[in-house]
Amino acid sequence: MGIEPLHIGFTVADVRSMAAFMHACLGFEVTEPRRPPAASIEEVTGVLGADVELVYVYAPGLTMELLQYTSPQSGTVAGGRPCDIGASHLALKVHDVADVVRRAAAYGFEAAAPHLPSVKAGPNQGLRATYIRDSHGFTIELMGG
Repeated sequence: MGIEPLHIGFTVADVRSMAAFMHACLGFEVTEPRRPPAASIEEVTGVLGADVELVYVYAPGLTMELLQYTSPQSGTVAGGRPCDIGASHLALKVHDVADVVRRAAAYGFEAAAPHLPSVKAGPNQGLRATYIRDSHGFTIELMGG
């Protein structure tokens, strides 16, 4: 069909802080922040007056684009609940869920299930899992040992 994924994009409150988290806590390669021409962003997104700072994050098998709009101002200060339409999350399989939860706390992430329950059924049965969210609602699902 000729379709090939390029990346997944997330709008975040602070692109530099999120890039530091992705690199220091998760070990992903991160590009230097850059500002594409505002006219290009406006044309591609349809957001009038768009001004964006962005970084690319390279994880095994996945490229992420993290965007921080400096204008126009966001209509929200935090993302919705995981059950709200339009909500999204990044799912990562990690070696030690408790260790990542502990390290992510230094970047403002909190675990939805601090006791780190085990998955009860399905292909991931027995693995520990939780969502972690920052104060703006950016959500990551962690699953592993």
